[in-house]
Amino acid sequence: MKIEEVRKAATDFLRGTLQKEGAIVKISKTPEGWEVQVEVIEPSEFIKALGIPTVVRERNLYEVKLGQDLEVVSYERIGQQIAARKTA
Repeated sequence: MKIEEVRKAATDFLRGTLQKEGAIVKISKTPEGWEVQVEVIEPSEFIKALGIPTVVRERNLYEVKLGQDLEVVSYERIGQQIAARKTA
């Protein structure tokens, strides 16, 4: 199994199922399969709904776990960091 296949399986899942684009920041082989961490920059829907005049992006870290056959076993958001910039 090539690591490129693992990368493609994880990014295809994020793109197809969650409609998210991201950057792979870590791929690890485990006894059960693979763990892939993907950093996704997303607009903050919460701040947008509040109507606050700020450009806020959330840097979210997702972990996608794949089995030996590269089928997604689970995924979760494991981290979040907010970066804000005031607009005039």
